[in-house]
Amino acid sequence: MEAFRSKFYPFSILALALALASSCGNSENSTGEGIQVAEAPEGAREIFLTEVQFNTMKMEWGSPKKENFSTEINVQGTVKVPVEGMQEISAYFGGYVSDLKLIEGQPVRKGETLFYLENPDFIRLQQDYLETSSQLTYLKAEFERQRTLSAEQISAQKNFLKAEADYQSSLAKCQGLKKQLSLININAEDLTPETIRSKVPVYSPIKGFVEDVFVVPGQFLPASGKAVSLLNKDHLHIELILFEKDAPQIHIGQKVAFAMPDNPEREIMAEIHVVGQSVNAQRQINVHADLEDEKEGLGLFPGMFVQARIQLDPKQSWSLPEDALVELAGEYYILLQKEKTDLGYKLERIRVIPGGKSRGNIAIEALTALDENSVILVKGGFNLL
Repeated sequence: MEAFRSKFYPFSILALALALASSCGNSENSTGEGIQVAEAPEGAREIFLTEVQFNTMKMEWGSPKKENFSTEINVQGTVKVPVEGMQEISAYFGGYVSDLKLIEGQPVRKGETLFYLENPDFIRLQQDYLETSSQLTYLKAEFERQRTLSAEQISAQKNFLKAEADYQSSLAKCQGLKKQLSLININAEDLTPETIRSKVPVYSPIKGFVEDVFVVPGQFLPASGKAVSLLNKDHLHIELILFEKDAPQIHIGQKVAFAMPDNPEREIMAEIHVVGQSVNAQRQINVHADLEDEKEGLGLFPGMFVQARIQLDPKQSWSLPEDALVELAGEYYILLQKEKTDLGYKLERIRVIPGGKSRGNIAIEALTALDENSVILVKGGFNLL
């Protein structure tokens, strides 16, 4: 660092100190509430601080210390629900909607009946199953009989083969109908001619909330038509958007602090769980962060906009209280005690580059060597520059 020249004028400062001291009692109208401080000459590197100034303005000394700081990247994002928390309720078979009483935002339980579908085809499907199932008993007995006769060479082989084909065909049809009935929530094992029905329930596959309702009672819902969408908020996460220049600094496990724009004081912590592996057309990547405490997600809603800070890996730096830094013409300085005299202190102005912040302290990169024995003016320095 280039050397600099002292601009310290002892006689002028001594006169100023004496004038300040004598002014305290010269007038009965004086309030004695403060002390006037002359600013350092422009470009001055050394400043003299008197004991009177130090005590009157309640200044403080401190020393730098090594501390781990994590720089941060400010990003934006949204609250989202994982794929397993989203369900679209549609129909395997078309039908008329009935007993639908859902509204958006309504909570639902897993297994709860959402609505009913009614269709004459449901009757035919149950009838076909019962007929096929009853024939299956006869065909199985005939197949067993023909197998015995064929083994004893009493009956022709072709009779056995026909009985086997009929039985296997009927068995396949019966099993297929049984699966189709399960798709409309009918238990084939309990089905009898007396329990055939045209109306079948549609159950909720998850616990959650109704997001949207796309049908009304009496409407025909076609096969694969969307009826209701459900959301489960138990495992909310944050989707963050980063520019590609920041991507190399991001990895799984880093902490994220986020808040709503209208409530910045309430910060919620999350942890990066997935980092996108491709850059989109806007030169951005997506980062997935899970909440550390899922209970804090109770007040969040999918689609909410968030402001977030990704905490990068910590690095050790010299730190000082934030008040120790003084801004001057867009640059930051600290005041280092160089010498103590009978009249006060000789201070040196040192330019620093501020870094991350933590618990009221700030990381600094000084252009002059510092150590733990350096004495810094940590409070009141703004009065001198």
